Parts: sequence; C-alpha cells; structure tokens
Amino acid sequence: MPIDPNAPLNPRHYMILLLLAEEPTWGVRLMERIEARSDGGVRFNAGSLYRTIGQLVDAGWVAPLGDELPEDGVGAPRKMYGVTDDGREAIRREAERQTTWLDSARSLGLAEPRG
Repeated sequence: MPIDPNAPLNPRHYMILLLLAEEPTWGVRLMERIEARSDGGVRFNAGSLYRTIGQLVDAGWVAPLGDELPEDGVGAPRKMYGVTDDGREAIRREAERQTTWLDSARSLGLAEPRG
C-alpha cells in the first residue's frame, strides 16, 4: 500500500526516517538502532524492516546509497540507505504536526512544559 504523503506518518516510518536522517546505515544496523532507541519497545524482523524501507523508497523519502563492505572485510557488502530531501520534508511536516498536539497536551497540564 503506498504511503499517503498528506497523512500523519506511521510511527515506524517516522522512526526509520529520523534514524536515517541522523546517519545513513544498512538494515541490520538500523534494526539495532531502533531497538536501542526504543529501549527494546520496537523491534523489526528483517522481512518487515525491508518491506518498510521499500515503502519509504517507493515514496521517494529514502534512497539506496550503494553497497559498503564491512569494516573488518568479512562478509557480504551491506546495502546502505539514506533520507532524501523529500524524506526530510516528511520529517519536518510530521514534527510540526506532533508539536501542535504536544503543545495542546502541555496546555492541559498533561505533558511536561518545555524548559
């Protein structure tokens, strides 16, 4: 199913985009970073991760950057991925959308004020 660029981002899409915006990487490393950043709360298996990356590539938000050999020279090349300019724009739109809702929660005393 294609991603609707006008809809709120799926949290998993948003997480992947943010992590790839921080640093281009390969799939297995991305799975490790997602699990670490979410304190183990979000986990992908390889199949679902690569399907999700494929959706983000199809949307034009992520691009394959080529292959990179492991640092130790052992093993197969890793396909690297990074965020495109359109992907950065999707992150910006989602951050603005979330900020609006967070500001509402703060005004109701339901979230910590900025400080």
